[in-house]
Amino acid sequence: MTSKTKKKPKGKAKRSFFGKLWRFIFKWGLIIALLGSLPFAGWVWWLDQKVVARFEGQKWQVPSEVYSAPIYLKSGAPWKKADLEALLQETGYRFGRNSQKVGWAARSRTKVSAHLRSYVDYSGYHPSERRIFSFEDGKLSIHSLNGDPVAQASIEPQRIGFLYGGNTERREILSYEDIPQPLIDILTTVEDRDFYHHWGISPTGIARAAWVNATHGSRRQGGSTLTQQLVKNMFLSSERTYTRKLTEVVMSLLLEYHYSKQAIITAYMNEVYLAQVGSEGLHGFAAASQHFFGRPLKELNIDEFALLVGMVKGPSIYNPERHPKRALARRNTVLTVLKDQSRLTNSDYHVLVKQPIRLADKHKERSVYGDYLDLVSMQLSRDFDQKTLATENLRIYTGVDIRAQQAASQAMRRQVGAISRSRKLKGLQGAMVVTDRTNGQVRAIVGSSDKYYSGFNRALGAVRPIGSLVKPPLYMSALATGKFTWWSPIEDKRIRFDIAGKIWAPENYDRTTHGVVHLYEAMAKSYNLATINLAQQVGFDRVGDTLRQLGVKRPFTMHPAMALGALELSPFEVARLYQPIASRGQSSELGVVLAVMDQKDHLIKRFDRSTSVPFTEALLAVTLDGMTKVPEIGTARAAQHRFPGLTFAAKTGTSNELRDSWFEGITGDYASTVWLGMDDNEPMNITGATGAQKVWIDFTEHTNPRSLPETLPSGAARYNVLNSSFEIAADRCDDKESLAFVLGTQPQSSSSCIWPF
Repeated sequence: MTSKTKKKPKGKAKRSFFGKLWRFIFKWGLIIALLGSLPFAGWVWWLDQKVVARFEGQKWQVPSEVYSAPIYLKSGAPWKKADLEALLQETGYRFGRNSQKVGWAARSRTKVSAHLRSYVDYSGYHPSERRIFSFEDGKLSIHSLNGDPVAQASIEPQRIGFLYGGNTERREILSYEDIPQPLIDILTTVEDRDFYHHWGISPTGIARAAWVNATHGSRRQGGSTLTQQLVKNMFLSSERTYTRKLTEVVMSLLLEYHYSKQAIITAYMNEVYLAQVGSEGLHGFAAASQHFFGRPLKELNIDEFALLVGMVKGPSIYNPERHPKRALARRNTVLTVLKDQSRLTNSDYHVLVKQPIRLADKHKERSVYGDYLDLVSMQLSRDFDQKTLATENLRIYTGVDIRAQQAASQAMRRQVGAISRSRKLKGLQGAMVVTDRTNGQVRAIVGSSDKYYSGFNRALGAVRPIGSLVKPPLYMSALATGKFTWWSPIEDKRIRFDIAGKIWAPENYDRTTHGVVHLYEAMAKSYNLATINLAQQVGFDRVGDTLRQLGVKRPFTMHPAMALGALELSPFEVARLYQPIASRGQSSELGVVLAVMDQKDHLIKRFDRSTSVPFTEALLAVTLDGMTKVPEIGTARAAQHRFPGLTFAAKTGTSNELRDSWFEGITGDYASTVWLGMDDNEPMNITGATGAQKVWIDFTEHTNPRSLPETLPSGAARYNVLNSSFEIAADRCDDKESLAFVLGTQPQSSSSCIWPF
């Protein structure tokens, strides 16, 4: 039998061929896909590492913030109702019908109430408190709500600036708990309605945006989620390519995989760019709140939240400072969205859209505090490197008094302008240093009479002859010997000195001599000849030692002209020279930075200063008391005339050829040093009395001055002394003077002023 081979049907052969081909394609396609996915997987892994590293590490380089001292309001201090209202507004308090909410104040015809904010500084936690302020006979009276008297209340330290060190971003970091819930609701409603339901990207959001844009024929909405916006701000550039968009999507998914919605919304609140302020980029809602409204974020209203959220879409075009009409329209658009999404009632919506945009008054700009920040930076450079100050978000607490700083800056500008016009002086400049009379904290620094921060701080850098400001320390040298008192006679006569073969013959300002005068008269009326005669009797070297012991650290060689003010110092150095006298020995060094803290309220460094002075409290107090004769009978009578009920110490100073105008004024609160002059050292036609004194008067008018304390410390006493003889005068005596003495140097006999028969 022969066998027959069966033939396969053509259809089956074709299926077998295509099956093999499919298996081949699938096999190699799978291999190629797997091989091709390795770079993609590696890329995703690299992005994942980048996201985690950036988010887990320090997210932002934030400059250190500089804060003022708290503002203490004390019962019994001189205050005007209008001044307190202005201060509350300056520090961001809003006035309404009541003061129940923190950060709000209310006023009646005679009283002011305020719910003062809580704060943390280097001295600890200070709770919020609601206080009622009244003003009886020009004095402040503070009470609690139940009517109990309160000795003192405090307004929180104010941020006066930053230490950038090259950093160009301004931020104020928030935790999730710090973010007001209404702000979160408004942001998610307007920018990402599906935020709590998507995984980083929102297909429904993209579809909705596409539909809106297509139906309106233009780009009205974007499809990016808040997560995608955060990724763009933190990780990516602004270029528009498919590669960047793919990277954004993948990183958004990774961010959502690793972190909670709370963490993402917190990062967004701190990262989002909202404005450009000079060279600084304004990032985060907290910084924007302070810049635009001058208040903490938690104190804003719904319409103010809506304005900030509206700026997210276009920080430049919706900036309310530059484009108020556009910003108002955009804010109202946000409010409309909230109404349409049932986040606002119709009645609330109609009230809010009628609200004007009220921006903060920009008084606290660098032009006011720039000179003080110079001093802060100079002190901290000894203990902190520049990078730390520029990036670590340290909180630096200083002694600056915002009221004193504002008053000093404005007084300098006003008076230099007025003097320049009346005296026809072009280019007149000035500087001022204000310290706390008791503890030596620098309360204000003015380094220029210019309206804006000039960069040259004359309070530190203008080293000029101090003129007659050298005289109170010189007279103190005489008192310290125990041989002289303020009553002691001294001859105001001409004298000549042979200095290295050259004759130096000083003169009084009025070019006359005044015979025998008392020390207090010679100092008060700034008699040069009496002063140089006294210095010669005391010894020039002893006068030089006194100047160094009072705090002059700049090297100098003592010679006769030094006794009349040839000594060259900066205004800051003069302020330090006078601090031991002003404080009666309670402080010697000047203080700027009090403490430095980190973001978690941990104290990093506290700055303590030496208060040791090699003079007795009694001697310093007697010297200060003698300086009160300058406004009473001497060259500062104009200041006494302006403040007739104020007891204060003063000294005017004028250098040779009227090149420098100085004034030192000491009240119960402040010791103030004022200098006026030309940068090119050209002569002027003003003295200390007709120039710098006017700046001090203007400053003092705006700081509610208190008198120096009447009581003298142990070891000193005040007596009425006859001018004609060294005797204690009875009350009935006419020709007498009230003078302070170091005990043991006072008159040992007394006179009844009854004519003997």
